[in-house]
Amino acid sequence: MKFAGMFRELGPVGLDIAQESIFEQVLPEDLPDLDDVVRYLESGYELIAMMDVNDDVFDRSRRFLGGSSVLTDGDWLWRDDFTRYVSLHRVAVPDELLSTIRRRDYVVPALEEAILIECTSVANDLMF
Repeated sequence: MKFAGMFRELGPVGLDIAQESIFEQVLPEDLPDLDDVVRYLESGYELIAMMDVNDDVFDRSRRFLGGSSVLTDGDWLWRDDFTRYVSLHRVAVPDELLSTIRRRDYVVPALEEAILIECTSVANDLMF
């Protein structure tokens, strides 16, 4: 399983993965296919739904409901607020994930229940 959007400013995670700074991941300009990429990220399967409110680390006047919820496409896990940071603040999508999104023509594949259960197990280890 691969991870995106698990930045250290958003809090620690349970697995031993490198947490980069979100501030070092800002692109100089929007992706040419930003809307399609954002729609893909928004349409991931929600594995963990959190009832929380998170401050936008770039703009403390903005808050995200359920930002630490976890979504998947079967290969990647990402936080719900990652989508918002990509959209609002030009935070980079990892190259490998971006290639996957484009290769899939911006459509999250249909996943069988067994795969979603396996992804949920990893997500639980990541968040708790």
